[in-house]
Amino acid sequence: MEILKERYSITELSEILQLSDHTLRFYEKEFNLAVPKDDRGRRYYTADLANIMYKIKLMRSEGLEIKAIKKILQEDHMFTPPHEDTDSSSSSVIPTAGKEMEVLQAIFGQLGKQLTKEISYELDNTREQLVREISKTKLELGACVENSVRKLESKMEKHYVEVDKAIAKWREKSTRNRMKKMFAGIFGSGSKH
Repeated sequence: MEILKERYSITELSEILQLSDHTLRFYEKEFNLAVPKDDRGRRYYTADLANIMYKIKLMRSEGLEIKAIKKILQEDHMFTPPHEDTDSSSSSVIPTAGKEMEVLQAIFGQLGKQLTKEISYELDNTREQLVREISKTKLELGACVENSVRKLESKMEKHYVEVDKAIAKWREKSTRNRMKKMFAGIFGSGSKH
């Protein structure tokens, strides 16, 4: 975010970040941000506070939970968690190396959940597309097989007609030959005597 001013009213920052006033006040409370007020008692945001709000908005839009964002901001020394009054002599919490691991685990946990959701969604979409394509292909293949069967039946019918014609010609020819032989036998043998 480009900081152009040293101060922003809640309305100005709300418009720039496209967050409601209520959301900004919620973040102030959740992140224990000390937002100063002017002479009239209206809150204003310094450039640093505006940047923190912008970073919170970005991390929320990436799906990080408030708890994880608090840890990240705490590691960047942008956020100091509220003190618990268990001991009056307690000092501020200093982030330790172990906290870095917790922050990374929180981030990777969120990323893992998000990736799992996205992969599951993509798998479901792909499965639905495959089912549609298989059904379509099955119908097309069925139509193709049916068409091929019809063509084959038509060719076989033509073939049987041709065979029937050939047999009929053969019978006719064979019958003529037998008749010739029979007449030749009857008339041919009588003329010799």
